[in-house]
Amino acid sequence: MKKIACLICLYTCLVSAFATQKETASALQQLQQPAPDSVKIAVNEQVKTALLAYLQANHAFTARIDSMPFIGSVYDADSTLRIISWNYSMENGNYGCNAVLVKNKRKKEPLIHVLSTTNVTLPTEQKRYTAKNWYGALYYRIIKQKDKYLLLGYTMYQPATRVKLIDVLEYEKDKPYFGEKLFDWNGKIKRRVVFEYGSMVQMLLHYDEMQKGFVFDHLSPEEPSMEDIKAYYGPDFSYDGLFYRKQKWTLQEDLNIKNGE
Repeated sequence: MKKIACLICLYTCLVSAFATQKETASALQQLQQPAPDSVKIAVNEQVKTALLAYLQANHAFTARIDSMPFIGSVYDADSTLRIISWNYSMENGNYGCNAVLVKNKRKKEPLIHVLSTTNVTLPTEQKRYTAKNWYGALYYRIIKQKDKYLLLGYTMYQPATRVKLIDVLEYEKDKPYFGEKLFDWNGKIKRRVVFEYGSMVQMLLHYDEMQKGFVFDHLSPEEPSMEDIKAYYGPDFSYDGLFYRKQKWTLQEDLNIKNGE
């Protein structure tokens, strides 16, 4: 009888997981369709609710989401942190963005935090953010450094420009905080590095495993007269980097890199 009860329980869990996975996928599809902002916000709440139910019905750290559209998942190399993120545009010109942070607690239940904003903003380089005032970004790389996580992300807060960033995530009393004074930019200490450039161009920003540092395009304006207009900024075929020296990620300009590799 115990075996039968266990099988029934397992079957119920599988059906429930499939239902919430399907519900999440359907809501994500709907979120990308034209609709009034009030509808978009309501649909996004459905996405969050269904996704959390799916993660909690499975093991949140390993639950597969590859059948869900318009959503991404990334892990650090040591499998201690997972970030699931997605975004959407709104009629009022704002962008909505969400991220689910899943911290692996080994023998304990994973620690889950949901970050959400209906008004993505350009993050400043000196402010420390919490889950409540998060700026909004999609993250595509996590590099663990001792008890901190270096995040590579991108976002849009206006149609004219795109933004890429290097940020720092750390936990204090199991609460996430973004931004730490780890970046030395020609003598100026920053909590994060933010790159803003024209929405019609692409920018390279990645972590180089061989060099153990961040490598990125140097951005410059099309013309000197456009120096203060980020919409006219783009790569100028030179490359810079950040490398860890004396407990800081220090800027090194004019790297000798062929084809940006």
